[in-house]
This record gives sequence, structure tokens and C-alpha cells, in this order.
Amino acid sequence: MSTPRPAVSPLAEERRLERGLLRELFIGQCLVLALHLAWMPAWLAALALAVAGYRGWQWRRGLPRVGVVTRLAAVGGLVLALRWEYGTLGSIDGLIGLLLGVYLLKLLETQDRRDARVVVMIGLIATVVAFLHDQGVPMAAGALLALAWLLQSLVRLAGGRDRRQAWREAAWLLALSAPLMALLFVAFPRLGPLWSMPRLDRAATGLSDSIAPGDIAELSRSADRAFRARFEGPEPAPDERYWRVYTLSYFDGVRWSRASPEQLAATLERPVEVFVGAGTRSPWQAPAAARFRAELLLEPDSRPWRPSLGAPLATGRAQRYLGDGTLEGLAALSSRALLRVDSSGAAPAYADPAGARWHRLLPVDANPRTRALVERLWRDSGGDPDAYLAAMMARFGEAPYRYTLSPPRLGGTDRVDAFLFDTRAGYCSHYASAAAVMARMAGIPARVVAGFLGGERHPDGHYTVRDYDAHAWVEVWREGGWQRLDPTAVIAPERIEQGPQAVEEGAEAFLADARFSALRLRELGWANRLRLDWERLEYRWQRGVIGYQRESRRSLLARLAEGWRALWTRLEAWLPGQGALATTLGLAAVLLMAAGVALLARLGVGRWRRQRDERRLVGALQAWLARRGLAAVPGESPAAHLRRIAPEAGPAGRALNDCAHDLERLAYAPLEAPERAARRRRLSRRVAEVRRRLPRPRRGG
Repeated sequence: MSTPRPAVSPLAEERRLERGLLRELFIGQCLVLALHLAWMPAWLAALALAVAGYRGWQWRRGLPRVGVVTRLAAVGGLVLALRWEYGTLGSIDGLIGLLLGVYLLKLLETQDRRDARVVVMIGLIATVVAFLHDQGVPMAAGALLALAWLLQSLVRLAGGRDRRQAWREAAWLLALSAPLMALLFVAFPRLGPLWSMPRLDRAATGLSDSIAPGDIAELSRSADRAFRARFEGPEPAPDERYWRVYTLSYFDGVRWSRASPEQLAATLERPVEVFVGAGTRSPWQAPAAARFRAELLLEPDSRPWRPSLGAPLATGRAQRYLGDGTLEGLAALSSRALLRVDSSGAAPAYADPAGARWHRLLPVDANPRTRALVERLWRDSGGDPDAYLAAMMARFGEAPYRYTLSPPRLGGTDRVDAFLFDTRAGYCSHYASAAAVMARMAGIPARVVAGFLGGERHPDGHYTVRDYDAHAWVEVWREGGWQRLDPTAVIAPERIEQGPQAVEEGAEAFLADARFSALRLRELGWANRLRLDWERLEYRWQRGVIGYQRESRRSLLARLAEGWRALWTRLEAWLPGQGALATTLGLAAVLLMAAGVALLARLGVGRWRRQRDERRLVGALQAWLARRGLAAVPGESPAAHLRRIAPEAGPAGRALNDCAHDLERLAYAPLEAPERAARRRRLSRRVAEVRRRLPRPRRGG
């Protein structure tokens, strides 16, 4: 006679997963992968479907788990595919892809509860990693949904009876963690983005460190956000919203390029410290000249440039101030960041350390027709630089010249000649390049400035600056300072006032690369209001939650301390005495409040312990009954005591009998963990029902 094989416990680690739990794991994977969907390659999504399909087929056929050789081959193929996709596994995208691939392939060998817990834990890590892509409201909501699903999956794996109970437990865990999360968010000091890695291939703006005529016109096709700004104090008028990003001082006949301080130091054989200074204040121009103070919400950027409204004068954190009026960060931004910038609103009022000669350099014998035009205008102006510049700007306003979002391509080496005398149609970079060349040909130091013009003002007062707001203009050295010249203001003033969308010439190019952008519905009233409301919500989220840094924490704590001092002052005013008496009474009130909080906490902990231990719970009920004249007799068990008094308890009699039954089941029956937990919860509810329904004893009876 064979010995019967012992049954496997439903919670045994080696017990094979039910089909429902396996399906829940796959749904959890789908929720986590949805967070990464916009950034991961399409073949990873196909891999998820392939793994799910294979597991379903494996389940129906009753096949064993995938062999070691197959699993190793799958991991090797994943590594090779990621290497082919990203070129290296050392990049942040490659590492995230490896994590997601392992997360998917783990489902192939998931057979028991231990494997399932590993899958859930990897899913939790992948959920956190999703914030490396984005920290917006949709990402936060999606991550919360994925987290809730993974938590309820853990509850099911720990013995939850059904999905309803699992969701209730998961909601309870999230509710318990919310106060601690809020406290840590408000009070815990920020240590910097230790969890993020700089993305060296991502630039927030479409601008590059060199431009040729036509380059900026390509940015009118994009609606990507460059940065957002809010002003503290006066706001600039539309014709003052010139956001400087960098200057371009070297021209090779085709392209304008920027020269870094290191390049200038090597070329001009001067110390690099002459061209750059670090700190919170500009070493070139006094901060007292500030006209505008803006708080910028910057997008992640692999380049160090920081926009400023005119010459940067002071910042909330240390930055690099370049001698050409460029503001740079000390490092690239790996995540969104807030920066306060005080600026002059005008071109820099100090000489560039590179000198006037550097800003007059031009290729020899290039653009002969333009040089002849410059000589004629110079003679007509009587050799007066200001009169010459006025004549040059007036020429751009003449009829043959057109401002267009779809400029014709320029070829050859004399491109300024081709633009001024042949095509006569271009975008801001065409006119800025031609104006700077013409100024230099007349011996006037000039440079091209690349940045942004304008920005959309939202009803709550903040501005959004996008790629299509990119702009180029000219600065010339006059009367001991740089002076802004913008040919666009002459030929297309509507571009200055209303933005590039107001330019009719080549309007089909505007937002051509953003076919599904909500900006295309700006003329539709209700749709535009919804867009603005959403962008306002996102801005407040990014600024108040994602942008909550050390300054915000200090400000909040300072406001709390100020509120406490105001409360203390009001308390002293209400007290009958002053000085030592008021302080003593105040301290007594504080200690009394602290004692009350401690007592409430102790009562809460005690109640929780009683609910977790049926003996303490029933013991407390028996003591409560004894105070009402229903005490147990010597030698009577708790269950017998409750059954004996049930007939005398009126409406509470049924609940007393249920308490006795549940207590005996918990004490003597071999219950599994899920049923034991359910019995404890039922016993707690019945005890509460007895306390509510038991009639009060009559006095004097």
C-alpha cells in the first residue's frame, strides 16, 4: 500500500502558477511597457507579444519550461539587438532597453510564486526608470496605475483570495504610504538627480552652435518646447522678447559659428579667464541695470546654454558668464530645472574681450557684389556709421525682398551675393547673416545672435517658448555698447508682433513636422481653451512638484515657521500674563497637544494590535462587557462566556454567537493564511457590532 502524497499548500513557493495569476503578470508588464512605449524600439513591443503568445501556447499544450539553452540564446539575441539599435549598451537608452528585455524574457521561465515575485519586482524598478524619460502628469498617472496593479499582484501572490480583496489591500497600502510620501517630499532635502543620467544626444532647443542661411527656417516645422518662463515684476512688450542663447562671431563665407572661450583663448593667445567668469553675478555688467527677472523652467538639454532676455546679469545659482553675453550652465541638464535670471532686456553694454578686430573678420575676396553695394551705401551716407546702418536697414525694407518660411536654397561660395541680388527671399537667418556681413564690410564690428523671439503667453501669466520661435538677429558695436539690429522687424513686422504663424509666405511649412499637434487647433475656441488648461496644469506640476528643489523647500519651511510665530504671538496676546507666565502657559499648551497626539497614536496602535490578535480583541471585549455587568464566571472560556450572555444581549446576541464561533475556528481549526486573515477581519467587525448593538444597562434597576 503506497503512502499518500501530501498536498501542496496553495502558498508553497514551488507551486505552479494558476493561469489567472500568469495573465495578471502579463497585464502588469503591458502597463509598465506602456510607460516606455514612446521611447523604446518597436521590436521590444513585438518581443512582449511574442513572449505572451508563446506562454499561452505553452500553457494550453502543457509543455515544460523553456530550456537553459533557449533562454541564454534569447538573452544573447536581446543584447545584440540592443547593440545594433543604440550602438552601445553603455548609454541610458541601451540600459533601459536591457532592463525591459530582461523583464519580458523573465516571463518565459516564470513557473512558481518565487519567479512571479521576481517579475513584479523588476516591474517596480522599470516603473521608476520610466521617469528618466519624462516626469509629466500623464507619466505620473500611468506610473501610479502600474504601481497599483503590481501591488495587487503581490497581494494575490501572498495569498489574497480574489481580485477584490487584492485591490482593497493595495489601496490600503497606498493610502498608508501617502502621508509618509508627502512628508518626505516636503521636508527631505534634495540631493540632486542621482537617479538620472545625462542624455548626451538630447538637446532641448533645435538650435545648433553654427547656422547657415535657411537653418532656422527648418525649426518653424517643429512645435517642440524649448523652455517656459514666468516674470517676477514687469513683463516685456512683444518687441522686447528677444531671448539670447548664444552669439556667432566667426564667418567662413557659408556658416556662422560660435567660438567658445577655450577656442578664443587658443586663437588669440590670451588666458581663458579673460573670456569667461563663473558665479551668480555677471563680471561684465552691474546687476543694478536689471530690467527683468524671470523664472525659467528649462527642459533637459545636453548643451549648457541658458536663455536670457537680453544680457544676463545675475542668476539664482552659479553659472558661466561669457564675455560675448552668453549664459552657460556649469553642466548639462539631465532633468528639468528651475533657474532665476535677472537680465537687462537689451544687448550687452560692455565690450567683447575678443576685441573689435575679431568682429570685423571676413573671408578675403568673397561676395564682390555685396562689397560694391556696401561701398556705394557708405559713400551715400557720408562715411557716417549710423547713417550707413540706417540705409542698410532701409534697403531690406524695399519691395524686392520677401520674408518666407520656405526660403529657396543657396549654392556656391558667394551666398550673401546670391541672396541679396538673386533670390531676395529668405528667413531671419538670411537677413541677419547678410546684415552682419554688410556691417563688417563697412568696418563696423558685428555678430549674429541666435535665440528665440516672442513666446506664447498663457492666461496664468507664464510664457511657453517653442522651436518655431527660434530667431536670429544682429548686434553691432556703437557708442561704447552693442546695439541690436533686426532686419526682420523691417521686412516682416508681423513676425515680431504675432510670431512665425503670422507669416503668410510659405505658411504651409509652419508646424509641418507636428501634424498632430494641438497647436493646429488654436483657431478652434473650445479646443484651444482645453489646450491652454492642460498646459497650465502641466506647468504647475513641473514647477511645483518636479521643480521642488532646495529653494522651494526652504521657502515652504520658512512660511511654516512664520505661521508658527504668528500663532505664538496671537497666543501670547490671548494669555492673561506676559513674559515668563505666557511662555510657561504656552509650553504647557504645546506639551498638552503633544500628549494628545501621542495618546491618539497609542490608541490607534493598540486598536491595530487588537485587530491582529484575536485573543487581545476578545479579551478587550470581555473587559468591556464586565463593566456593563456581563462578566465571565470563574473557569469559563471566552467562547462559552459569549454564548452564555448572547440570549440576554438582545440585538447583539447574534453577533456574540458569531464572535464565539470565529474565535474557536481561529484557535483550533487548521486554517490557511487567507482564510485566517478573513476570519480575523470578520471577528473584528462582529466585535464592533456588539459594542454598537448591546443595550445600555439601566440605572437604578
